[in-house]
Amino acid sequence: MPTKFPVEKFQQLQTPFYYYDMELLRKTLDVIKGEAVKYGYHVHYAVKANANKKVLASISERGFGADCVSGNEVKASLEAGFPSDKVVFAGVGKADWEINYGLDHDILCFNVESIPELEVINELAVAKGKKARVALRINPNVNANTHHYITTVLKENKFGINTWDIEKVVECIKTLTHVELIGIHFHIGSQITDLDSFKDLCIRVNELQ
Repeated sequence: MPTKFPVEKFQQLQTPFYYYDMELLRKTLDVIKGEAVKYGYHVHYAVKANANKKVLASISERGFGADCVSGNEVKASLEAGFPSDKVVFAGVGKADWEINYGLDHDILCFNVESIPELEVINELAVAKGKKARVALRINPNVNANTHHYITTVLKENKFGINTWDIEKVVECIKTLTHVELIGIHFHIGSQITDLDSFKDLCIRVNELQ
């Protein structure tokens, strides 16, 4: 049944405004959660898509995690009720205050893009007497079959760690006393409509893992 929008109410509101159908959101989340449970997946919501407080709170209430790309997104997620152990922090160019905020709140993981970033996180963790959990964002050189401006993991793209540098990065981590490697991370692009891209990614992930 199509959603019925309260058009009469809209006519009385000053524009511009946002309208969120929270009931539709809750139904969608329930479907996602039901499917994820079948296969043992834990879904994280990309906060950059919509950081509205009510939207975040509804997603948090259903047990999802939060995928953040800034310190303020981490803050918004925690304030909306996401447990810190379900918050991950990705994104290039993390500022010291953002890393410190994540460390202070013991978030699950930092997704890191380079050796210099690892070294900064380690230095800040040392100063706080904490251990930072990290995942390596790897560039698997997989074609996402999407618009070339929003693909992120071909070898000519600047994002993530190139596969030929992985061993060097892992060796570096062994020397960092306050960093713990807990996983690997991939983001191949946006607006992907060809599921074969994800199949290719999964094959590559298994090889690298």
